[in-house]
Amino acid sequence: MYCTVIEENRCTTKYSSYASATPYHLLYQTVRLQFKYLKKTLNILATNWVHLVGFYITTYVSIALFKLLGVPHYGGGSWIQTLLLSLVSIPFLFFTYGLKIIVGFFGVLVLLDLIGFRFTKSSIRTILLVEWLLIIPIFIGWAFEYEYWLWITLALSFLVTQYWREQKLKRIIVV
Repeated sequence: MYCTVIEENRCTTKYSSYASATPYHLLYQTVRLQFKYLKKTLNILATNWVHLVGFYITTYVSIALFKLLGVPHYGGGSWIQTLLLSLVSIPFLFFTYGLKIIVGFFGVLVLLDLIGFRFTKSSIRTILLVEWLLIIPIFIGWAFEYEYWLWITLALSFLVTQYWREQKLKRIIVV
């Protein structure tokens, strides 16, 4: 039985002959709706893993590209060292040097997701583009401040992974 109108502990529906509902039934329906909403929210937040994969792939390709172009600080060692050692060193880089950055990045992203998908009725693409526009200036600033050009490629990677996320979010949020 699904309640369509609730007034003074009574539940009326056009699909059932039951004319009243107990307070326990109303509590059950409320809790059920809250769990459904919580599950949807967690599914939205779970789509953020794609950024970590995108950053890994972008870092690997960028290191090879920077070595090919002769960008300083990326040219040491042979090509075999660059291509094979990067497979192991990139996760090490992420979870040692970049751990604070990754935690902060995902923290801000989760906060923006909660605000964007909970309090606005904007389209998915608009919300994701606003997230990108709010986070990217930090990446660009770090690229020029520290002359560490990987931040620029990571900014572009973030845009691409936001597009991938949009495809996943369309399946979660029925538009």
